Amino acid sequence: MNRLRLRAVGAITGVALLGATATAVAATITDNMYPTKNTPWSCKDGNMGDGFCKTDNKDLTVWLQGSLSSAGKTKVRNALKHYNATDLVVSYPDKPSYSGDSETDIVYQKGSVPSGARGITWCDDAIGNNKCDQHYARFAAADPPASTACHETGHAVGLTHGQNASPKLKQTDSRLACMVTPSQSSELGSHNKSMINETY
Repeated sequence: MNRLRLRAVGAITGVALLGATATAVAATITDNMYPTKNTPWSCKDGNMGDGFCKTDNKDLTVWLQGSLSSAGKTKVRNALKHYNATDLVVSYPDKPSYSGDSETDIVYQKGSVPSGARGITWCDDAIGNNKCDQHYARFAAADPPASTACHETGHAVGLTHGQNASPKLKQTDSRLACMVTPSQSSELGSHNKSMINETY
């Protein structure tokens, strides 16, 4: 009787573990953290449009330039709260650093962007190993939509669009939350959070 009971418990435990493993595997729907098999650009110092990489470590310093309105700065800060709920540690230094070993990781600003775009992010100082010491996130409006603030921040930490993920997803796949394009959600989403936590 005891042996049968032990075998039954062992079988149930094995099924439970298998179920937990299957759930963990199912939670990762795609790899959308730069670089993927579907990101055709290299991480390099660039100008607007040359592509994003991923930030260099989990300590994420940010600067909101004066070209953003007060309401726009509030939306960016609110978007950053979602990122601070991951393994990233967001901080706001007293002043920005545009050169040297400790550059501000993301500089947010209002300025010209490609026609039809609400925002764009690019690496200004690539440091190797697919990492960037400083990204610029530029918005078309001084008061960008909250979804755009979340989306461009995602690019600065390495999150891609669905078509750049591996395997590819539709650009509008709702599981990518604020990383869908065009962005509509201001939520980071559980999948993007897990990708950030696995990376940083």
